[in-house]
Amino acid sequence: MRMDTDPPPPRSARKRTASDFSPPATASTPAPNLNDNGPRILRRHHHRRRNVAATIWGPDIPLTSRPHKPARPAPPQPFNVYKSLLRHPNLFFQLCIRLPYPSIIALYAIDKEFHYRLNKYSVSVIHDYARYWAPIASRVFSWVLYPELCISDPMLRPMDGREWLARDVPGFRWVGMVLARQKVVRGILGQLAVEGHRVPKGVEETLCKFWVVMEMHSTLVRTAFLQDREIWTDADIRNFHLFLVKLDMRFSDPILGSGWCAFSHALLTQRSLRPLWAVLTGKVVLDYDRLTNLVVRTYPADDMDTDTMPWLDDEVDNEVPERLWGIQMKEGWDPNGGRMESCVDMVIAEGVRRELHVQKHLLNFVRFGHEKDMRVARKWRGHKAKVVEMPAPLSRSQVGKVVEMIEGRFGFIEAESGSGIGMEDGIGSESGSGGGNDGGSDEDSEGDDAMDESA
Repeated sequence: MRMDTDPPPPRSARKRTASDFSPPATASTPAPNLNDNGPRILRRHHHRRRNVAATIWGPDIPLTSRPHKPARPAPPQPFNVYKSLLRHPNLFFQLCIRLPYPSIIALYAIDKEFHYRLNKYSVSVIHDYARYWAPIASRVFSWVLYPELCISDPMLRPMDGREWLARDVPGFRWVGMVLARQKVVRGILGQLAVEGHRVPKGVEETLCKFWVVMEMHSTLVRTAFLQDREIWTDADIRNFHLFLVKLDMRFSDPILGSGWCAFSHALLTQRSLRPLWAVLTGKVVLDYDRLTNLVVRTYPADDMDTDTMPWLDDEVDNEVPERLWGIQMKEGWDPNGGRMESCVDMVIAEGVRRELHVQKHLLNFVRFGHEKDMRVARKWRGHKAKVVEMPAPLSRSQVGKVVEMIEGRFGFIEAESGSGIGMEDGIGSESGSGGGNDGGSDEDSEGDDAMDESA
């Protein structure tokens, strides 16, 4: 160990040397004790070194004194609207609820104070936010059904009194899912309304419930969900049938249609409503290859006419692996699973089980959304003083005659002469005898040929 033999420098009024704080170095290092197991200091450094500039500049350096100025008061901070709203006990919740989804995500990520306050009231804020922006979807797509979209409580509140386990609460991923599904459902109904097929207000909730059924990959779970009258009411089943009628009218439209009536069944047998939304909005244009892929993946080979269309049973032609044939109608969406009925057929079967007799309302489903709109549109046609009123709704006997005429036209029963409704009834001048089986069969064959050519 090196020993410093230089004399200590003169002290000044403003300098403190290491000798004031450190013990002086010893002249000799004691011999280590072999029996001592304690730590030994091999080298020691003083935490302060000798002032080498004191011998040159002198021990005393004159202190330059400056006049003391009184401290100026801090300038007042400008009023911050955002911080004031953030720290208000009531307006903070209203601010969070009314922020758009991208804005609240951005603030939660970049603002520490906003992040802490939202975590403190996360459960109430998330629920109120979802109810404000998606009142129907947030109730149907409950966060309890989607545990993968939940997070642990940010404030570590216990679950069921167990302090070591934080409870699960909904997160922003669940809110994003709810908003996205509401956009899809309203997009489907809005596109139908734009093209002239309007539906009642309750169809939005029915479609959300149907989406929940589409996500279930077991027949037993679907059946239990549909048979619960508190979830699926009779009005929901009628609304779903009305939606099916409007969707078939849309796809079979000679101008705007992009398929045939059975096309709606194929799109509603998928795992979500996004394929239907993409087709209606034009984001996906179905050609022959895409349609073949959709049909092969949806229906089992036993349900398809492979004798007329053998390419549906050929893996090389349809470009679909054999293990994925009919995957949408198999239990658990497993290639080795048993048959699982389509959720569309299960809703229809539930209506039959409840004896709702929905077939009696099919004509009203077709006429829905046109009577009031036509009355408003024709009221001011031409001269404003001329008012054209719509005919009265059909009576029960008239509805029965129209149903018999339609069934006779398409060959379900033998048409009776004079069973149709004339012009004075507000339907048309064509009678039941004029729409015989021969004419109906010719039109049907022409429609089938046109469908085959378009496919």
